[in-house]
Amino acid sequence: MPDRKYYDLIVLGGGTAGTNLIFPLAAKGWQIALVESSYLGGTCINVGCIPSKTLISSARVMQTVRDAHKVGVIAEPPQADWPAMVNRKDELVGRIRNRRYKNVDKNERITLYEGQAVFTGPKTVAVNGETISAEKIVIATGARTAVPAVPGLSDVNYLTSTSVMEMKALPESLIILGGGIIALEFSQLFARLGVKVTILQRGDYLAPNLDPEISEEIRRILEEEGVLIKTDTRIGSVSVEGESICVLDETAGGPVRYTADQILVATGRKPNSDQLDLEKVGVETDQRGYIVVDERFKTSAEGIWAIGDATGGMMFTHRAWHDSLLLYRFFTGGKEIVSSNRLIPFAIFTEPEIAGVGLDEAAAVAAGFEVKIQHYPFKFQGRARAMEKFAGFIKMTVDNNNGKILGAYIIGPEAGELIHELITAVYLGATIYDIQEMMHIHPTLSEAIINTANSG
Repeated sequence: MPDRKYYDLIVLGGGTAGTNLIFPLAAKGWQIALVESSYLGGTCINVGCIPSKTLISSARVMQTVRDAHKVGVIAEPPQADWPAMVNRKDELVGRIRNRRYKNVDKNERITLYEGQAVFTGPKTVAVNGETISAEKIVIATGARTAVPAVPGLSDVNYLTSTSVMEMKALPESLIILGGGIIALEFSQLFARLGVKVTILQRGDYLAPNLDPEISEEIRRILEEEGVLIKTDTRIGSVSVEGESICVLDETAGGPVRYTADQILVATGRKPNSDQLDLEKVGVETDQRGYIVVDERFKTSAEGIWAIGDATGGMMFTHRAWHDSLLLYRFFTGGKEIVSSNRLIPFAIFTEPEIAGVGLDEAAAVAAGFEVKIQHYPFKFQGRARAMEKFAGFIKMTVDNNNGKILGAYIIGPEAGELIHELITAVYLGATIYDIQEMMHIHPTLSEAIINTANSG
């Protein structure tokens, strides 16, 4: 452990938000202490985006082989080699994580403390019994799976979005509690690998933050792939029955029992900041435990800021990166920064993918706009038809008075890539007339964007 006790900055958390803040500050000459209780890289690299999308890619290849006959290719029925998929995932994660450690180790202005940090007083933090201090402290400790208080759930060996990717073997059947992004991605992943999957969602439809039409479309697609989806459920208890796990749904129509080999909890996230002894320094949190910050990421405690998932809101890696960018600008230039009303896009990596940016129809109407919706299905798009990708559509939310694009939502092939043209359009205040004047290469999936602009 280094002799230094005082730093210009202490950053709690070595994920995207924390690490993308410290390197440019170190280049400015700041002496920084980075504290991480687990692995550098945070959720995204270790247990989130990268590992899950690696496994999803394997499942997509399997589905492509399964559907090869649709494009005139004869192939043997594919089989899932789950251990090989997990090994591939682990090797990729390990390589990316190791680069993070190497970058930290070789930087003389960054000192890594490995352990759980706790506040001991203003400007001071203890790690493994050693106290360090700084004028500025940034909390970037991320979030973890929130486990609901369902009777009996704690008595079964339930899976989380982390442990489900570490299973030694595939179960024959899987119940997923929750119907959000994690449930959507993992349900399709495991269904494609031959697992019988059941989603039990408390709300009326999947991914309630999505446009309802998109929610219904992804439900239809998942059900076609064999996923059993039950919405408006009321989970009363979870228990073990022999070799199976039983979930009791106390729905209004009468109790219904669901059984499976494994159960995955995908009911939301909770902040890791509850482990920091925030009360010792007066950092305010909301009812769910997320740290309350102003538009400049300042907490209620002097000299302490918070960024990334620890503050709640839209928990995306790109948002955490942008948090760190804004805070860096504030620290180094004293610039007034505003984190509210940012244009934060999203993507869900089902197949077809789902992506969106800006205002949907309901939000635009609530904001007082006179709205019209531009809509175009991929089944009419030449490139999509050639690829045998008929599902999905593009929706644009347009200001009916001037044609300005207020938001755009896609469910369709490569939606996570296609959305970036529309992110640019919304960010720059472009109109559907601007899109109509832009040549789009034929035949490409992006032609669906100009066709959507012309659909009105």
